[in-house]
Amino acid sequence: MYSINDQQIDFILNDIRARGVEMEDLQYNLLDHICCIIEQNLEANGDFERFYQKTVRQFYKHELWEIEEETISLQIFKHYYTMKKIMIGSGIISAIAMIAGIFFKFMHWPGASFLLVIGIGLSSLLFLPLLFTLKIKEKKEAKDRVIIGIGTLAGILMSLGILFKVMHWPGANMMGMGAVLMMLIIFLPVYFFNGIRNPDTRVNTLVSTILIIMGCGLFFTLVNTRPSVRMQNMVAFSNQKADASYRYLTAQNSSQLAIAVKDSSHGKSLTELSALCNVLCNTIEQLKLGVINETEGIPYSKVDYSTLQMPENYDTPTRYLFDNMGIAKPALQELKKKLGELNAMASGNFKVEASQLINLSDRSAVHQDGIEPWEKSSFYHTTEDLVLKNFTQLQLDIRIIEANCLSAS
Repeated sequence: MYSINDQQIDFILNDIRARGVEMEDLQYNLLDHICCIIEQNLEANGDFERFYQKTVRQFYKHELWEIEEETISLQIFKHYYTMKKIMIGSGIISAIAMIAGIFFKFMHWPGASFLLVIGIGLSSLLFLPLLFTLKIKEKKEAKDRVIIGIGTLAGILMSLGILFKVMHWPGANMMGMGAVLMMLIIFLPVYFFNGIRNPDTRVNTLVSTILIIMGCGLFFTLVNTRPSVRMQNMVAFSNQKADASYRYLTAQNSSQLAIAVKDSSHGKSLTELSALCNVLCNTIEQLKLGVINETEGIPYSKVDYSTLQMPENYDTPTRYLFDNMGIAKPALQELKKKLGELNAMASGNFKVEASQLINLSDRSAVHQDGIEPWEKSSFYHTTEDLVLKNFTQLQLDIRIIEANCLSAS
């Protein structure tokens, strides 16, 4: 039995490294196997170098570094099927969630935003990266890998850009435009001219190119299908006018109250009514500011309709005022309760039929069958500018009721 010394061990290790094996664990595993074979099979006075050269050739066909490539391939192959199953599963779930989310969005049903976030999020952050990882292993040429990498990155940015656009989150246009430019300027020319030269891939290249251009066009429709600036200015002007009327009437009522309290026998009732009107109007003002701050993402201290950037946004105001089941949040329910108290006080103490102005009863839905609560028919799935207009109209109606009660006293 042969006994290997330290010098011979260093010789074997250095030779393994010189033959192109770079993985340290693999180097020492090979060293251990080769040393065991030599010690067990070489005679005590045998030729070490000659036997080593004969032994090491048993580990490869052409070059020793091939064993390192095989090891890496085995490690990748070990996880290949797991990754493939996760990729297919995530793709199916994301597709179902996206289809359901789009359908819910068109039908204005609750849960649409959640489904879209799940669907597009899974597609962008799990399905596409796994698809890229598996596909890039199949490509040998660096050019093909670059094409796949650019296409995958552009696809992820496009998906997230659409999600951010639909959800009215900041950064949507930047991601979407970046993806479109990357797709049209970098990916598409390289992909098209690379695939069109090969007769086997020519048809697939043409079809894929058309689909990519259509996808970029669809994103541009999301960017550009906004109400005209003229229409937005008209709505803002209308809201400003209603708000100015409300503030004018508030000042008038304040002056009339001071006179009416002195001259009327209903002084105490008028003071209570005015206090309730002030509480209601202040509550509504805070709700308006909350809707604006939530939708615009800017802390407004005063309502300014001319500076609204997303007046057509109806998702965020709905999330702010209603829960995921479409039920009004406590602030809106409390407002409805106090409005009912105002109607009762006006009709009971001053014989003013306030419910003709502020009708809190359930009403028929205009565009679908069924009955909707007052708060849902007034504010649910309604754009930011119309939500603010409805709140301002409420404030104006409250002041009109207050003025009628002052006159009746």
